[in-house]
Amino acid sequence: MSRLSKPLLFASPAECEQAFYDALEAADVDAINDLWLDDEDVCCIHPNGPRLVGVNAVRASWAAILANGAINIRATARKAVETPTVAVHNVVEQIVMTQGRRQQIVHVIATNAYVKTPAGWKMVLHHAAAAPEGRAEDVHAPSGPLH
Repeated sequence: MSRLSKPLLFASPAECEQAFYDALEAADVDAINDLWLDDEDVCCIHPNGPRLVGVNAVRASWAAILANGAINIRATARKAVETPTVAVHNVVEQIVMTQGRRQQIVHVIATNAYVKTPAGWKMVLHHAAAAPEGRAEDVHAPSGPLH
């Protein structure tokens, strides 16, 4: 699907999130730029990376990442808290990493936040962290220290 046929207004946070992951799989930097809120308070943290603040820093980071090509990624296990104007989604990203002929699935735990604007839902936060030992699992009763 070409960028010109994609909707610029996202009717729901889920639609904005799907557009985000579709853009990563297509290495579509323009689509990524369209779904972020144009604001200096947006924030993005890539695994083991610094806190990037402001739409220019966030957009530049995605441009650099996608310069290497498409990302084979799928978001699963969504947990969502939504109000009429703000949504926070926590997902497990399954990323297929290829080295030569070898493929490995790496799990990343990500939190995505969205706000409703007159122009539809926009992303304001993406915070991703590598899952412990590369595998994500839900813990309902933690034991021992967490930090």
